[in-house]
Amino acid sequence: MKKASFWNRIIQFLKKNLSLSIIISAALLVELTSAGMYYSAQNIIQKMVERLMQREMNAIYLCIRNQLTKVEVTVDNMAWVVSDDLAQPDSMFVSVRQFVEYNPAVLGSGITFVPDYYPQKGRWFEPYAVRRDDGTIETMQLASADHDYLQMEFFTTPIAKNCGHWCEPYMDKDGAKAMVTTYSIPVHDTKGETVAVFGADISLDWLDGVMEESKLYESTQRFLVTDAGHLLAGEDNTTFRNALHQLNTDGDNEGYVIMTNEKGEKLHVFYHPIGGITNWVLINILHDNEVFGKLRIVRISLLLMALAGLLLIGFIVWRTSRNIERLRRVNAEKERIDSELSVARKIQKEMIPKTFPPYPERDDIDVYSSLVPAREVGGDLLDYFIRDEKLFFCIGDVSGKGVPSAMLMAVIHSLFRAFSAHESNPARIMQAINEASCQGNESNMFVTMFIGVLDLPTGRLRYCDAGHDAPLIIDHSSHSAPQKEAGQCSMLNVTPNLPLGVFDDLKYGLQEMQMPTDSTLFLYTDGLTEAKRAPKQMFGLQRTKEVICKCAQEQLKPQQILEAISEEVERFIGDAEQSDDLTMIAIRFTSKHFDSIMDETLILKNDIHEVTKLSTFIKTMAERLNIEKSLARQLRLAVEEAVVNVMEYAYPPGTEGDLEIRMMSDGNSLKIMIIDSGVPFDPTAKKKADTTLSAEDRNIGGLGILLVRELMDIINYEREDGRNILTLIKTINK
Repeated sequence: MKKASFWNRIIQFLKKNLSLSIIISAALLVELTSAGMYYSAQNIIQKMVERLMQREMNAIYLCIRNQLTKVEVTVDNMAWVVSDDLAQPDSMFVSVRQFVEYNPAVLGSGITFVPDYYPQKGRWFEPYAVRRDDGTIETMQLASADHDYLQMEFFTTPIAKNCGHWCEPYMDKDGAKAMVTTYSIPVHDTKGETVAVFGADISLDWLDGVMEESKLYESTQRFLVTDAGHLLAGEDNTTFRNALHQLNTDGDNEGYVIMTNEKGEKLHVFYHPIGGITNWVLINILHDNEVFGKLRIVRISLLLMALAGLLLIGFIVWRTSRNIERLRRVNAEKERIDSELSVARKIQKEMIPKTFPPYPERDDIDVYSSLVPAREVGGDLLDYFIRDEKLFFCIGDVSGKGVPSAMLMAVIHSLFRAFSAHESNPARIMQAINEASCQGNESNMFVTMFIGVLDLPTGRLRYCDAGHDAPLIIDHSSHSAPQKEAGQCSMLNVTPNLPLGVFDDLKYGLQEMQMPTDSTLFLYTDGLTEAKRAPKQMFGLQRTKEVICKCAQEQLKPQQILEAISEEVERFIGDAEQSDDLTMIAIRFTSKHFDSIMDETLILKNDIHEVTKLSTFIKTMAERLNIEKSLARQLRLAVEEAVVNVMEYAYPPGTEGDLEIRMMSDGNSLKIMIIDSGVPFDPTAKKKADTTLSAEDRNIGGLGILLVRELMDIINYEREDGRNILTLIKTINK
């Protein structure tokens, strides 16, 4: 009942899914057809291989047989010559030497006489000649008590059989000094009695060469073996021993068997006797995978292609039957994605500084930026902020478009904010961002990026480029270069480092320049130069420079520059769709002029006891500027903390050095510059101490810098010409 119920359920299922039933039936038919074709082709290949192997083995058989026959004939003929010269025992040496000399196939030759045949020669007499490796022929009397040929096969068997005989292979240590086999024949005197055996040694090396010729398959293994199981040619291995065991089991010297090796691989073994008076057998072994491997690959390929076709048909049928439901789900999903992308676009816009002008209280810097994504969300990024009188800014372009690029853009933006909070070196910030972005970057996305740090008091620009387009510099004035006209623009010199996210051990170099006063730095992504119109013409770098130079000549502000460029791009592309994110930043720098009414300097040794001189110096300056006492105490406390920090960190213990404290005032603000020539030490890069923690949980140090930050309006650090320059500014008259 259970089986009937099972089949009933199957039948009902197939009735409800007619298309699936057709596909299953077609798949079974394809499999049966493929199997039938495979076995038919296998039988054809099997018969063809057997015929080819028969021909191949016949060719080898004829080659070996011809060589052996030559040796047999020459030895048989030489035996008659020896029988005619039996009266002259010393002539035997000449005979064997000439025989070796005129028969290149023979390695050595010898005549072994019955015991005491020549009484004057002793019990053993064996004239022997051998061809050495250098081609010379050496003749010797080989026999002795240590080389007793009377017990050897090449002597005993021909006498016993009274005919020619090929002996089993053996190592001739005394004469040939090689692995040889010997063909020998008895020599008779005039009375017909056997008096000696004439033999020729041939090396087995030539057999190895013959066995390697004209192989049908690359993995074919060939062996030449005697009926006693001695290997004449080929490599002695497990496959050979298994094949030899199979032949011994079958008890036949010619045929074809199938066996498996120690790995379970199927082998085809063909064997054939050499014939003649030898008892040698030729063995050929083929690997089944090489014989039928290509056929199996063809079968599997055809089967996979057929199954792929069936799956494609089934997929089309399945998709068609569910088209309406799919469309409904797609529309719902599209609405959801549009909603999420709208939120993502809003979040991305909120990540960009949007207050313009961003620093209305400053008259030395003017920044304006814009980011227009090509899709709902983009992969471009920009950011800028001021910390410790330094403008930190960056622009970048993530490879690709859409959501993945936007996600990586958000990560890079966060990393820039995190690493630049306590670091003022753009190269180190870039290095840290690169190391972090390479971790887990299995999608192999990369980012081109430019990071700059502009020191506002001095106008020194330090920057690092990671494969990004070089910014343009607009010089609105001509006083810095009298030979130039106002409104000139030029390309910033950048080192083309590799983008972020490629190699985590990449080192980025630092570059710097002096920003001319009243100049603008223009940064952009390739969405500007690669903006395309209908005929696929790009906006290009040259057109960008022309627009920028025109803006420079018209003395346009950053916002006006970006608006002018955006208008030119829109006019250029016309009705064409925006192809890439377009991001731009314009930074105008105007150095502040400080008119000093007081400028005094104090030189101190890096000795904590020198601080008392500093207190007197500050008190005197405060009285001269008529600074009220509470503010004077704050100034003294802040400057003393800063000076003590420099003494402790800029000069290692045991190192002597000087500190220069320079105080300047324009009547409204007080500028204190602390200058030393010690090791590089940036107090602004130290993290602020967390005063919310208890004394036990809080790390040692940091309170001095925190105090200086709280008491002063501006704190700035620069390293110039091997000197640390810490600048503190405080408003004294509001």
